[in-house]
Amino acid sequence: MAPSKSKIDPPVPAENACMDALHQELDLWQSMGQKPRLFLRDDDAIEVTPALEKLIASCENFSVPLLLATIPKPASKALGARVRKSPLVRGAVHGYRHRNYSPEGVKTCELGNHRPLETVLGELREGREKLLELFDGNLSDIIVPPWNRIHDEIINELQELGFKGLSIHAWLKHEMPLPMVNTHVDIMHWSAGTIGREHNWVLNQVTLNLEIARKKGGRAIGILSHHLAHDDKAWAMLDKLYATLEGKVDWVTADSLISEPAEPIS
Repeated sequence: MAPSKSKIDPPVPAENACMDALHQELDLWQSMGQKPRLFLRDDDAIEVTPALEKLIASCENFSVPLLLATIPKPASKALGARVRKSPLVRGAVHGYRHRNYSPEGVKTCELGNHRPLETVLGELREGREKLLELFDGNLSDIIVPPWNRIHDEIINELQELGFKGLSIHAWLKHEMPLPMVNTHVDIMHWSAGTIGREHNWVLNQVTLNLEIARKKGGRAIGILSHHLAHDDKAWAMLDKLYATLEGKVDWVTADSLISEPAEPIS
């Protein structure tokens, strides 16, 4: 689950204007001889549900690879069996229990310094081993922290645990000790009562982030979803986004981005 935010969103242009701006941005990429790349990350998988089946079907319909951030401790054997049936889906370690250990008044965090370091690392080690077995080796080398938060003490130990990349949310503000494969556009409006974002808002955010990605040399951008929280608007928007971008961008696997040069800090 993503943390709620209290800030008020600025006004967003109408959908036609957002679509025009997106096409203009795509034209700029084409003029550079490049094609934008996107990846999809979905958080909080535990078991096979109608929502998960709907997400996988949507991805398969549009050939969109899926990084499925899975909570290791409660993850079911049925989930492992289902993921193994879909070549487009790859599991990823999503914390351990997705439990908040922050003291009152501090932002929610599981992978933080509020517990002994060895306790946290032991859970991550155990969680990774469980998911490797559950998914029969089809496990991403990327770790996805719950609430997109992880403290430096944990980050510094990730490679020793076998992780090769880290995925949180937003563009980098400083250099990191391992490859980052971040998401940039969250399709859920958490502060409005956990509802899907409007299509024009998502189009606008995709365009703005494509511009940033272009100026950073053609970086990929990540779309973030939470299948268990989706309402009808979120599902409709996701399919509409796929249809809008079909043939205009390349949907890639998150793991394919690990080996890229580090993101320029701006």
